[in-house]
Amino acid sequence: MKKKGKGSILSFLFVLFVAAIFISKGTSAIADFWKGFQFGLSDDQTPDKISTIIIAWTATIIILIIVFFILKKRVSLPMKKISESMQQVEAGNLDTEIKELDGFEFRQIEEGFNSMVKGLREARRLEEENAEKNRELYAEIAHDLKTPMTMVLGYAKLLSNDNIPEDKRNEYLTTITEQTETANTLLEQMLEYAKLGTTEYKLDIKTGDIAECLRLSAADNYIRFEERNMGLDIDIPDDPVLYDFDENQMKRVFYNIIGNITKHNPEGTSVRIVMKDNKIYFADNGPLIDADLKDKLFEPFRAGEASKKTKGSGLGLSVAKKIIELHNAELEYKDEVFPDYKGFVISL
Repeated sequence: MKKKGKGSILSFLFVLFVAAIFISKGTSAIADFWKGFQFGLSDDQTPDKISTIIIAWTATIIILIIVFFILKKRVSLPMKKISESMQQVEAGNLDTEIKELDGFEFRQIEEGFNSMVKGLREARRLEEENAEKNRELYAEIAHDLKTPMTMVLGYAKLLSNDNIPEDKRNEYLTTITEQTETANTLLEQMLEYAKLGTTEYKLDIKTGDIAECLRLSAADNYIRFEERNMGLDIDIPDDPVLYDFDENQMKRVFYNIIGNITKHNPEGTSVRIVMKDNKIYFADNGPLIDADLKDKLFEPFRAGEASKKTKGSGLGLSVAKKIIELHNAELEYKDEVFPDYKGFVISL
């Protein structure tokens, strides 16, 4: 296309050059003709000379007409199409496309314009998609906050009754405390999730032993496995595995994944935490995750019915994935990490 455009403009420039010569000669000849017409023929203005002048004049007019039509077809009409298309886009019509634009390098403009409109359509689609996701997210936040706050309000009203027995009063206070802690935890996770998504947030990256960090995280959460009667098999290298990472945030990742495993698997599930070949595996032999949930597993408030039963917010895995991505690493779920074991894989 570029080759064709260059050929067209060179041809047009050649026509203009020829036209300029003819116009120059023709103008001089026309001036002589009119001078002779007004004052009589001079010695050098013979009939043959006059015929030559008329031919030059006629040729000049024809060339001017040709140049005019070339300009109209190759410049004026394409520019009009471009102008109309831009007005359509400005009015919000992103289905506009320029088709078969002819004339010089306008083909390149056509490609650039259509590419720009395509990009704008994609941006609008993503904007609408994100707006819908945000609406769903706000609805889930409101739903998850409403339950504890409603209970706090209800029990607070009950406590205003002076005739409540002391044991009931303590029960109500305990419930209020638990629900307030639930709401506070949710809010903290939401703030953490939002903070991780900002460009201003910076990790505290230091070179350290990530194998030791993983080992300590597993030890810190050992009580979770005991409470659920889960078997734990740990295979982590004894030698240091040096890696540039934010230790506190990486521990948050490990805690969140372990918490997800202990919450959403039945008692007696076997769990394996393995580190090898620059990968960290958190695997269990519990039931597979529902197919409709897998694609949304790392989205906030998408933990499914299991999360609601265990009073989870569904933000744990979302936070973990964001932290891992900030480390230029990858977190994914697989139905089979080891034979008969599903799980999460962190690729460093």
